[in-house]
Amino acid sequence: MADAGKKREVYNWIKVGSLLSLIPFVLACGPLMGYIAFDYLRNSFGAPLYVSYILITVGFVASVRETIRIIRITLRTK
Repeated sequence: MADAGKKREVYNWIKVGSLLSLIPFVLACGPLMGYIAFDYLRNSFGAPLYVSYILITVGFVASVRETIRIIRITLRTK
């Protein structure tokens, strides 16, 4: 019985570690996707430069929101 509790604790630590290791990738991918979307819009429709700032900012905000969600899930893991 004690072995099962210890095994569950190890799996929880693995889950927490894997969730926390996602954070740098999530923070990098949001603005990168904003830039890729701007590049597509610029090449296809000739979008002005300020659109890149808007899309990169939206990507960053989405990344921060996802990071907060990951941290909340991590804190709930027992």
